[in-house]
Amino acid sequence: MKIQLGILLIFFAAIGFAQFGPQTPFSDRFGQNSMNLPPEFYSLEWNGGMQLKAKPTDLSIEIDSMGAQEINVLVDLKDRPVLYTSDISTPVCADGDCRLMDIRLYWTLLGEYAGFDRYPNSPLTKHDHDEFLSADYRKLHQLLMDDNSILKRRKIDELVKKPEQPEMEGVDAVAGATIKEVKESVVGGALYSCYTAWHLVHGPIKDAIQKRTLSLVDNDMVLRMLGSNNTDYQMFALKRMTEEQYAANYLRIAQIFEDGVPLIRTFIVKNLPDRFWNSERLQIPFWDNFSEVDINSRSLLLDNLKNSPVSVLENLSQELSVMTKNQLNLYLMHLAELKQIKPSILTNIEIFANSPSETYAYLATDFLKDYKL
Repeated sequence: MKIQLGILLIFFAAIGFAQFGPQTPFSDRFGQNSMNLPPEFYSLEWNGGMQLKAKPTDLSIEIDSMGAQEINVLVDLKDRPVLYTSDISTPVCADGDCRLMDIRLYWTLLGEYAGFDRYPNSPLTKHDHDEFLSADYRKLHQLLMDDNSILKRRKIDELVKKPEQPEMEGVDAVAGATIKEVKESVVGGALYSCYTAWHLVHGPIKDAIQKRTLSLVDNDMVLRMLGSNNTDYQMFALKRMTEEQYAANYLRIAQIFEDGVPLIRTFIVKNLPDRFWNSERLQIPFWDNFSEVDINSRSLLLDNLKNSPVSVLENLSQELSVMTKNQLNLYLMHLAELKQIKPSILTNIEIFANSPSETYAYLATDFLKDYKL
């Protein structure tokens, strides 16, 4: 599958490919088509001892003036896909002088940016072909991890101030000064290189990789993604798991609920099968994280109070101080509907009611008055 990716503002006319010289091997990370170390700049976790092998795919990126750049899949020793990668060579021009930007890019199984390797004998360059410093490579890595960068919404000529006098078309220094909105996020003197790399990473190849991965999904891939620390992988897995898989992996899902971002916590609580709320064993690991999660996640948990065991109600009575006014009201209203309340719960509510530092202590006081009537 070939994906067309137009590269803007390339001043490459009348310059022969031979001028750039042959591409040199980039590092010892990938020798004899075998990779046993993570990319130098990498956004995923790397399992120690992992060894990957490159296999061809039908995916490629079409780059103007350079033709198709092949996309390979990196598989582990069990032939399971782990990453996608491509050795990219694309012209970058400044002051009428053009060179190739050589970089090895990596994508996740969902087509998101995963990292890159540089070529030691073909470093990335800035204005006047000054070589990237270590800090510049790190900055490029941070930029590429931002899939919502301003580079997504602007054309290259919208990112520079036009020079007062017309000059030869080119990039970076020739195109003018980088505008303030983007200056802090790109490598100084390398706007065009950053722009080109970002659009290569986040272009149509993302959807193509996703489509290929979807054609390969099996239970093993789903569970591997569930075990990952990558939020996109976790969400991908949670959306495809059966009720039986949810139950079998409830401790891992509870761990994701504890450590995850609010978006994935919300998804988890809203999509836990009913059997979770009918089982004390399955639901308690989620309640145990009540005080640690965000406000919205706590509210979603409290929506399931009617099915919570007494042990949960008792634990919540010790967490009253982290509740909002509405959450506290919801908890107390649920208790009021019970025929009997455990004495330890009432004791904890009384302690809260008598605390001068609690803003909503009066709600607990009113509850205790009504309960004793």
